[in-house]
Amino acid sequence: MSIEFIPRTPLYVQYFGANRYYSNERFRYFTKNKIKCSEIVSFDCGLFNMYEIEAHNSPLRSGTEQIIAVIVRPEIYPQNGLERQGFTFCGYDLVEDFSSISAITNCGCNFESISYDSLNEFGLISTYKEAVLTQIALVEESDDDHACCNVCEIWRKLV
Repeated sequence: MSIEFIPRTPLYVQYFGANRYYSNERFRYFTKNKIKCSEIVSFDCGLFNMYEIEAHNSPLRSGTEQIIAVIVRPEIYPQNGLERQGFTFCGYDLVEDFSSISAITNCGCNFESISYDSLNEFGLISTYKEAVLTQIALVEESDDDHACCNVCEIWRKLV
């Protein structure tokens, strides 16, 4: 019996219009100065005033500065095609499904299993493997509701 290679099918991508979010004194205090980047890109409804749009080329509200593309529970390979649409890969977020709260940016940096020093320039985890291992460690470490979260692949396009 031979195994046939089946090409990866596109995953479901959600698009959101949002303004950019820069680290400020309040954010640095909340995160105990553990997140060192100056700009945060996240799928966290607590940080961003995001609104869902139908597609990456949908009309945007006035003043929108970026489009965030989110793939919940991505596979190990980055989504093909988003870079051809002008998106830049930002990293992986760990987001609680029910509340859309990021375990990385919106839990006061209280999780020991998140390596805050290794977050990338957007405050995200750079590799899928590290995101999955962190996700598993979070569940094992804590009974906090936000510790049980999904890996979300985050892309963005500045407008």
